[in-house]
Amino acid sequence: MKSSPKSKELLEHYKKVKPIIDSRLNEFKQPKNKKEIFQELCFCILAANTSSKMASRVMDNVGEIIFNGNEEEIRDKLHSLSCRFYNRRANFIYHAQKTSIKFERDYLVENFKGIGYKEASHFLRNIGHSGYAILDKHILNSLVEFKVISEIPIGMNKKKYFEIEDKMKKFSFKIGINMDELDFVLWSRKTGEVLK
Repeated sequence: MKSSPKSKELLEHYKKVKPIIDSRLNEFKQPKNKKEIFQELCFCILAANTSSKMASRVMDNVGEIIFNGNEEEIRDKLHSLSCRFYNRRANFIYHAQKTSIKFERDYLVENFKGIGYKEASHFLRNIGHSGYAILDKHILNSLVEFKVISEIPIGMNKKKYFEIEDKMKKFSFKIGINMDELDFVLWSRKTGEVLK
C-alpha cells in the first residue's frame, strides 16, 4: 500500500495499541463454558444501538436472572439498571434463553431477536472466532475516511454488509493489519479506548 499521511498515522496508532489489542484478543480466545457464551450473547444484544460501556455495566450487575428469569423479571432488572430499551431487550434475552446457540452468523441472525449481522459478528469475535467485520458507526466512518467505501449506507441488508466486509478485508490485507486487530485499531482511533 502506498504510504499516505493517513495510513502512516494509522500504522503508528496500531503500534501504540497493539499490546492492548493482543491481550484483548487473547482474552476472547480463552475457552468459554455455556454460561459464559450466553453472557456474551446477552452483552451483544444489550450493546446494539447503544454502547459497549452501557452493555458492560448492565452485564456486571444483572446477575443470574438472564439465565432463568422470566421476561417480566428480566425487564424489571434491566429497568432498575437504567438499561436503554429495557422492554425490547428483556424480550430478546428471554427469547434467547429458549434458543440453541450455533456459531454461524446466518443462523444467529435468523434465530435470535435483536441480532443483526453486526451483533452476530460482535458475538462471534468475542468468543474467539476471527475474520468478521463489526460495522458500527465508528468503523463505517473510518472506512469512508480511508476511502474504503464512498459513503455510509442508509440501510444495511445482508448483501450490503458482506460487500462492505469484503472491502474491509481487502483494506486489511493492503495495510498489513489483520481484520480482528483492524476493528480495534479503527475503533480505538475514533474513541480513544479498546473495549470489547
